[in-house]
Amino acid sequence: MLLPMKKFAITLLIFVVTFTVTGLFLDKKWQVERSISIDANRALVHSYVADLRTWPDWTAWSRERDPECVWTYSGPDFGEGMTYSWEGEELGKGHMTLTSSSPIEGVAFDLVFQAENGEGDLAQGKFVYGKDDDNNTTVTWSFSGEIPGVFGGWFALFMDILAGGEFEKGLIGLKDTCERGVGDRLEEGAKEIPKQL
Repeated sequence: MLLPMKKFAITLLIFVVTFTVTGLFLDKKWQVERSISIDANRALVHSYVADLRTWPDWTAWSRERDPECVWTYSGPDFGEGMTYSWEGEELGKGHMTLTSSSPIEGVAFDLVFQAENGEGDLAQGKFVYGKDDDNNTTVTWSFSGEIPGVFGGWFALFMDILAGGEFEKGLIGLKDTCERGVGDRLEEGAKEIPKQL
């Protein structure tokens, strides 16, 4: 009985050591990227993407997913410099700031997920607009960062699998929202939206 247990213990030890050592050599940087075609012009798409107040309505990290989550906003009401913070049971805690905003090219942002100990990991993302024609826009959403620690490389290796579905849901939400048309957006309080850019 002792011999099989000893073999199992040795095998387990070898696995743990191999897993840990391999993790030390894996790249801790990660990137997730997804794209979608939207039947709307860039101006309308940008009116949602550059207004962080709309994000809880169309991203996968939504009010529906965490009804108790509290979002707070600071800085400009739109575009570069606009910041929002969130804290919820399901979505955790963090904050995000738009670092650039262009109705032609897209937006970039810095995002920090905060751990319970108050520390946070910075990730950077962007939305890039590609113009197919006056009434159709290809939107590419990318996100990248680095995960520290012994097992960071393993998490980074599988990040696309872990997070890719959330990006796809968010882009589908953006598409559905934009394709409701300019009228709905104006009713939500957006300023006049150009017919094309």
